[in-house]
Amino acid sequence: MIVIEAARVFSDGVVFQVGRQLRRGDLSVRAFQQLVHEDHFYASDEDRRARLRYGAVLADGQHVTDGYSLGRDSEHTGAVLMRHGGGGGGGASSYRYTDALWLHPLPPEGPLELVVQWPALHFPEQRVTLPAADILRAAEQVTALWPD
Repeated sequence: MIVIEAARVFSDGVVFQVGRQLRRGDLSVRAFQQLVHEDHFYASDEDRRARLRYGAVLADGQHVTDGYSLGRDSEHTGAVLMRHGGGGGGGASSYRYTDALWLHPLPPEGPLELVVQWPALHFPEQRVTLPAADILRAAEQVTALWPD
């Protein structure tokens, strides 16, 4: 199960808190542990292609994924979606994890689609559409305590 638990809106972006709950089922304990800890290491390119992936489709047509890495000297000028921390735990039979996804800058007015796919679990691409207007309205209420 994968759910959007919350959205924390800032003046320049939004963090989506995404929860995931897994049960081992018929996987071996070793395979299950590798799956739940996949973000900490990659054994092969095949593992990398099968990992949990997040993405977003913005109303202006931009497509962003969490697999894009920005270096300090990057000249990337479009929207960015990156995993921004998280945490979880569990045991040999189940695992609960929360991912934080940072979308920067704020999305443009219109529909915002959040996308998730997890090939290793045969979890097909799923989408949920959110009204960016709600996020933009919340951003108008943000008060900077320590302005730049």
